[in-house]
Amino acid sequence: MNVIESVNNSKIVELKKLQDKKTRQLEKKFLVEGYHLVEEAKKHNLLDYILTTNKNDFNKYNIDGYLVNQKIIDKLSTTTSAQSIIGVVNMQNQEYDLSKYKKIVLLDNVNDPGNLGTIIRTSAALGIDCVITSMDTVDIYNEKVIRATQGSIFKIPVLRCDLINLINELKENNFKVLATSLNTNNEIKDIKNLDKFAIVFGNEANGVKQEVFDLVDETFKIKMYNDVESLNVAIACAICIYHLS
Repeated sequence: MNVIESVNNSKIVELKKLQDKKTRQLEKKFLVEGYHLVEEAKKHNLLDYILTTNKNDFNKYNIDGYLVNQKIIDKLSTTTSAQSIIGVVNMQNQEYDLSKYKKIVLLDNVNDPGNLGTIIRTSAALGIDCVITSMDTVDIYNEKVIRATQGSIFKIPVLRCDLINLINELKENNFKVLATSLNTNNEIKDIKNLDKFAIVFGNEANGVKQEVFDLVDETFKIKMYNDVESLNVAIACAICIYHLS
């Protein structure tokens, strides 16, 4: 256990930079705030070390780190009324093995961090094996994404890659690739008996890009009433994977 008392300490300045996406990607680390997320990171062997105002936390988590004051916690936090602990966490391995998966959610240019976090949490809860995002989707380790997952980001692989290449690879591995569409007579209830599937959800405003949509094997729609034309992408994802899983 080391003690840091100044918000201008070089270590704190270094950690503050992890709020920047490029620095996170370079260091392969990110910050989590609060006891719940620290516990989830520890449980999944991704917690590197902690910063806390309570020296008993080092024994509680059996991990090293820095004893700090609340001013330092507040400097590193992106929330008001921050809890007195922050974890420095290692990123997941970004390699994937399709032989391990049967149910995959693909996200094409989803921009809202709350939507991404909710989709990750919902996917973990409903038995999806892996969430894979396009390179232009909001950063997986954005602090708002992390909070919205409520720790589920540690419970399921969440990866980034080129979707065009991935979808072709999925087809070679006998996955059925699906997407929702308003221009189809198929309803979600008509999709049955899928051994392996990947379902694509797109940008909040523009949907799935055409070059991605052109690769889809089958489309369906969610039947809606009262002239409602569309749903929030996280809500649509929840409905679809609940039925498909």
